[in-house]
Amino acid sequence: MQAEPRSDRTAAGTDARAASREDSVATVLRIERIEVVGRETVALDRIERVLEDAGLRPGAALELPGDRRIRIARARLAETGYFRRVTLRLRPGSAPDRVVLVVDVEERLSVSVTRVHAASSKFTPFHGGLTVVERNFLGRGVWLGGGFVWGTLPRIPKARRQQAYRVFAEAPRLPGAPLGVLGSLYLVSASEPYRVAGPADDPSPSSFSTFDYDRIGASVGLSFPVVVGFDLGVEYRFERIDATLPTDPVWTRPDGTVEPVDLRMRDGPHRHTVLQVSLTWDGRSEAYRHGKGGRIAMDLHVGSPGLGSNYEYLRFVAGGGYTFRLPWRHWVTPSITAGQIVGTAPRFEFFYAGDLSDWTPGREEGLLYSTRGPIDVFGTGIDERTFGNIFGVLDVEYVWPVFRRRRTRWIYGGDLFLSIGTFTLAGDREQRAADRAAGRPVAPFGLRANFGLRLDTPLGVMDLSVGNVLRRMPL
Repeated sequence: MQAEPRSDRTAAGTDARAASREDSVATVLRIERIEVVGRETVALDRIERVLEDAGLRPGAALELPGDRRIRIARARLAETGYFRRVTLRLRPGSAPDRVVLVVDVEERLSVSVTRVHAASSKFTPFHGGLTVVERNFLGRGVWLGGGFVWGTLPRIPKARRQQAYRVFAEAPRLPGAPLGVLGSLYLVSASEPYRVAGPADDPSPSSFSTFDYDRIGASVGLSFPVVVGFDLGVEYRFERIDATLPTDPVWTRPDGTVEPVDLRMRDGPHRHTVLQVSLTWDGRSEAYRHGKGGRIAMDLHVGSPGLGSNYEYLRFVAGGGYTFRLPWRHWVTPSITAGQIVGTAPRFEFFYAGDLSDWTPGREEGLLYSTRGPIDVFGTGIDERTFGNIFGVLDVEYVWPVFRRRRTRWIYGGDLFLSIGTFTLAGDREQRAADRAAGRPVAPFGLRANFGLRLDTPLGVMDLSVGNVLRRMPL
């Protein structure tokens, strides 16, 4: 084949590059109007507000193909949790340079069950309850909900039935202002177990006694965005506590030594008030159920006599994670969380071992229905820890989307998940010094692991997992 003359090759290359530049030039079109299709209960102005925040409004110019504002608006509408499906498409308008932006949505059921309590333990034969939330009350995007938990009489003499009730409301964004408000009322009636005999890892109810206290309180708060992606929340919680403490509680160890027990609670009626400040950065950019990207949250509780409290302490918790989407459309999320308490906090504010383990019952509406400690897989002594001033959790979760159903009323989708990690719990300075002196680990660590199936249903996400079963069994 005869070679093409160099001058011809150069001319052909120049023409090809020019054509490529012409093809890559964005087409600018203007939004003539916006139509919302499929809306039933979600207020129209809430959808328009999301579009407005993303820069999509009548008269706005779009650079096609691939204007990033369309992707941003779709992701933000999905993240509200109001919709099963969100589609944004363009339709020709009244002129060649005009288009109609069509927002096609399919709403989810706005009522969801966020928690279900149903379990048995050696301490409490049965307890149950649930929390229900209406996320779009009167079509205005207001969250309204309530929850309760109720238990049978514990298997300890003179212990009383434990129960808790809570109602709450939240308006994430007020009309015409980048400001949210929230409030809650709650009542807790506790019969808290504490160890009086046996080894530190013995969960038998015969090794425990109980003391009673009641909490009745309320909270009010505000939330508002600082910059894009950052939200600041301020909440004030105030409650009255009435505790009946035993006189000089002690723990008699198996070797006969007697050790005083600090119940971390004041006796009689008293006040507990907390100023809570939280800062959240959410950089997730895709479907709200998984959310590719990162998220960081920091939470500070301040209790002080200056705020009207009989307790004085600081409680700080910070954590974050990042979700990666793998080429085969699975998800991986490494995360880390840690916290510390300084000062004299009430017992229910301390970090609890059951809340850190996937296999152990945790607090439910602030109540302890089990005396079981974490399973000590590594033999570090973590099963001897109940409360702590310092904690840390490191976790990795792998999610495999199994199926999605767009035309069913009962199950929208299902994901297999596997998580594995570790956690640790340490006491205050005096406890750490005592552990060192006794040759015990200052910060024993335990295993976190779980496996199961998450089902996305009209009433919320249902977790069918190994950990969910183990936490509910009287082991």
